[in-house]
Amino acid sequence: MRHWIKTHRRSALLVGITLAVPAYLFLLVLGQTLSVRAGYQDQIDTIEPRIARMQGLVEKEEALREALSGVNNVMNDHIYLETTDAAAVSASLQAEARRILGQSGMEVTNSQVLPVRKRDTFDYVSVKVVARGGLDQLDQSLADLARFRPVIFIESLDAFPNRKRRASDSEEQTLTVTMQLLSLRAIR
Repeated sequence: MRHWIKTHRRSALLVGITLAVPAYLFLLVLGQTLSVRAGYQDQIDTIEPRIARMQGLVEKEEALREALSGVNNVMNDHIYLETTDAAAVSASLQAEARRILGQSGMEVTNSQVLPVRKRDTFDYVSVKVVARGGLDQLDQSLADLARFRPVIFIESLDAFPNRKRRASDSEEQTLTVTMQLLSLRAIR
């Protein structure tokens, strides 16, 4: 065979190229095919957990719907509905704040409806209330505000003591309290 290669160099070169080119093309196509397969396998590996999650959601759909309705009921209990007008919510918040503070023994000296602040999913309805009373009355009114539904948030609270004018005044220290109260109204 070596003798033939030495004597027929051109023919040997053509035979070698004829065998090498198809082998090279075969290896090139094989490499491309394997890399494409690896890419598809990676995609399958990333899709499988998503499919499993989706199947789990489909299996639990009824339980999720029940939980969602429960959340909607709780949310409706804690915020004003979108069907309620913002001005009506402001007036209601102001009246309820005055009522709660009055029932706990505080004297409401001033209340003011603040402009409604619009956000993505809620309107922030605010009221500023100034009241005077004792520390026990303030504690009772804060507890009553915390129990009220729809929820009333206290955005700010400033309290300062009132000076006693006479020694004959009662021993209880009176406070002047300025509160900014907030309630949420759904938009969507």
